[in-house]
Amino acid sequence: VVLVCGYRFLEKLTPVEKALSLILPKLGIKVASEVCPILSALCRVSAETIRSPMDIPPYNRSAVDGFAVRAEDTFSASQSNPVVLSVKGYMGVCDSPNKYSLGRFECVEVATGAPIPQGANAVVMAEYTKRITNSRVEVYTSVAPLANISLKGEDLKRGDIIIRRGEIVRPWHIGLLAAANIDSIRVYRRLNAIVVGIGDELVPLGGRVEQGKIVASTTYMVASYLIERGINVTSIEILPDNYELIRKRIAEFLEKADMVVTTGGTSVGLKDYTIKAVESLQPEILVHGLAIKPGRPTGLAVKNGKLVIMLSGYPVAALTGLIALFDKIYCHIYGTKPQPKPKVKGKLTRRVYIEPGVRGFVRVKVYVENGEVKVEPLMLTGSGILSTLIRGNGILVVPEDLEGYDEGDIVEVELLSPIVN
Repeated sequence: VVLVCGYRFLEKLTPVEKALSLILPKLGIKVASEVCPILSALCRVSAETIRSPMDIPPYNRSAVDGFAVRAEDTFSASQSNPVVLSVKGYMGVCDSPNKYSLGRFECVEVATGAPIPQGANAVVMAEYTKRITNSRVEVYTSVAPLANISLKGEDLKRGDIIIRRGEIVRPWHIGLLAAANIDSIRVYRRLNAIVVGIGDELVPLGGRVEQGKIVASTTYMVASYLIERGINVTSIEILPDNYELIRKRIAEFLEKADMVVTTGGTSVGLKDYTIKAVESLQPEILVHGLAIKPGRPTGLAVKNGKLVIMLSGYPVAALTGLIALFDKIYCHIYGTKPQPKPKVKGKLTRRVYIEPGVRGFVRVKVYVENGEVKVEPLMLTGSGILSTLIRGNGILVVPEDLEGYDEGDIVEVELLSPIVN
C-alpha cells in the first residue's frame, strides 16, 4: 500500500495534480463499447468516428419563402421600377428539382426548404414581391446569384466528420446523425458507481428524521452530480459509523461497481472510519488530504484497478472535491477531453484570502450593476452551507501560488447558473 496522508498537517497536503498523477496510472477500469440507438447515446462517449455518408442538404434548396429566379433577370429591379416575371408554378419541400425549368423572365414560387428548379440561381424573398395575377409577379429588388439558397452540402459534405471517437455525444451530434439517416452509434459503456453515505446520524431520503438524525443530503447531491455526468449510479447506500461494517461493505461494493464514492468519515475524528477502512483493504494507492479549500479531508484510492473517492460529509466540501477531481478522472478513463466551462470576468467586491499552497474554491454571486459585472464572495468558511450555491451562481478558483485576490481585482469565475441582473 502506498499511503500519502497529510490531512493532519497543512504543509503535507497533496496538491490536486500530484494526487491525480499518483492515482490515474493505477486505474484499471475497462470501458467496453456497445452499439445503441442515437437517442440512448446522449451524454455518452463515442467509441467511433462517424463521417457523413451523404451531402446535407442533398440538393440546393430555398432558405426562404419566395420566388426562385434567374438572378440576371432582377438586376434592374427597384422599388420604383419593378421587374415583372411569369410564374410557372409552385414547388414545396417534397417536389423534385426537375419539376420546372426556367427561361428568361420566368420564376417559380418556392417554400422554405424546397429544391431549386432547373435554370434558377437565386431566390427573391416574398416580402419584396407583389402578385399581380396568378401567373405574374412584380419583383422590387435585385438579387445576386445564389442569394437565399442553401447549397448542396452546405451543412455537411459527404465524408465530413459528424463526431470523433472520444467526443461526448451532444444534441447537435444526434441532430446531424439523424439528418444523415444514421440511427445508431457505437459508444463506450457507462461507468457504474455506488454512492455511500457514512454516519450514525444519516437517514435515507423519506426516512424518519428523529432527534439527532439528518437526511443524507450530501450523498444524494453527490449521486446527482455523477448522474449528470453520465455515470450509472446503481445504488445509494447509508452506513453507520462502524469500522468493520464500512470495511466489509466497501469491499463488496468494489466487486459490483467500477467506483465507490463515499461521503462522510474522512476527517480525523474518533469515529471517522472511512479512510482507515479503505486502507485496511490494502489498495494499490491511497491519498488522503488534498490541498483544496473546502475539501481538505478528501481521499482517493485504487483497489484492484477500481476507484474509491472519499468525500467530506459537508456538502460544499464534497462538491469541491468532485469539481477538483472528477472531470480529469473521467477524461482519463474514456480518453476524452474536458468539456469547456462557461466563464466570465468581473470586479471583486471584497478581498478573498486563501492560505498559500491551497487551491481555493470560493462561492460567489455574479451580477451586473450599472453595466459592470461584479463578483461578490458569499462565504469563505462554512463548507456545510449548501444554500450558498443557490444564492450564488459561480465558483472563483484561487490557484495554489496565490494568497487570494484584493477588492477591485478583475477575476475569472466559473459559472454554475445565469448571471443576475
